[in-house]
Amino acid sequence: MLGACSDITHVFYCANHGDKRTRLAMIANVIDAVEAAASNFANINLLQGTKYYASHLGAFKTPAKESDPRTPGADFYYSEEDLVIERQQGKRWTWTAVRPHSVCGYAAGNPMNLVSLIGIYGAILRELGQPFGFPASQRCFETLFDVCDSGLLARAAIWVSTAARCGNQAFNVNNGDCFRWKNLWPALAGFFGLAPAGPQPYLMAEFLRDQRPLWDHMTAKYSLQPFPFDRAPGWAQGDYTPPHSRFACEYDLISDLVKIRQHGFCEAMDSERMFLRILARLRAGKVIP
Repeated sequence: MLGACSDITHVFYCANHGDKRTRLAMIANVIDAVEAAASNFANINLLQGTKYYASHLGAFKTPAKESDPRTPGADFYYSEEDLVIERQQGKRWTWTAVRPHSVCGYAAGNPMNLVSLIGIYGAILRELGQPFGFPASQRCFETLFDVCDSGLLARAAIWVSTAARCGNQAFNVNNGDCFRWKNLWPALAGFFGLAPAGPQPYLMAEFLRDQRPLWDHMTAKYSLQPFPFDRAPGWAQGDYTPPHSRFACEYDLISDLVKIRQHGFCEAMDSERMFLRILARLRAGKVIP
C-alpha cells in the first residue's frame, strides 16, 4: 500500500513489535517502499522514549540528555535507530527521533495511557466509597516525574521533522515541567470528589487485576463505552524491573529539554491542568463515569 503512495514526504513511525527481527523487518520494509515510490521523501521520524536511557531497568542518570551514552542491554530502540542511520547515509532524506515519557491523551478504547488508568482507578475507588489512595510506595510518591501531552508531542514531532537544522538528530520532548505525585494527588482526588490519601500497600496493576467484575457492573450501570479492561493491569505493570511498574518507579523519571528548545520548539504545558483536562474529556465521552 505504501508503494502506491508517491506523494509521501514525511513518515511518522510509531510501530512496535516485541520480536527484534520482526521490528527491524517492519521499518526496513517501510523505508524500501517509500524510497522507491516517493521522490520527495524528506524525513522519517521515530517515536522513541525514555527507555532509550534504560529507564525501565532501574535508576538512571537524570535529567536524561540526548548525548548520554547508550546502556548495554537496553536495546529497546538502538537497533531500529542504527538501521535507519545506516539507510540514510548519502541520501537526501533525513531521520529524526522524539523521546517523550509517559504520553497522555484521549484514547477512548486504549488502556495504554496513564490518564486512562488513573481515570479507571479513581472511578472504581469512588464506586467502592474509598479514599483516593496512592497505589505505590512513599518513595515513589516523592520522586520527580514528567509526562508528555499527546498533542504537544505531535506538534514537536512535526517541528523537528520539518526544520532543516533538526535533521539526523534525536530530541527529548515533554510538557516542560516536572512534578511529585504527592503534590499532584490532591487535585486528582478532587476530580473524583474523593479525599486524597497517601501510599497504599499495593501497586496499580495489582489493584486493577481484581476489579474486572466491578468494572463490568459499572459499565452497565453508567452506560459506559466498552473498554478492554483486561489489558489495563498489564500495561500498568509494563516491562519495568520488579517491584516497579510504569506508575510506581522509586527513582526520578525526568528528561532534559534544552536541546529541543535551542532548536526552536519551546511549547510548554502545565501537567496538572493536562491531567484534569483529559480526565474531563474521558468523563464526557463516557469512558469513565
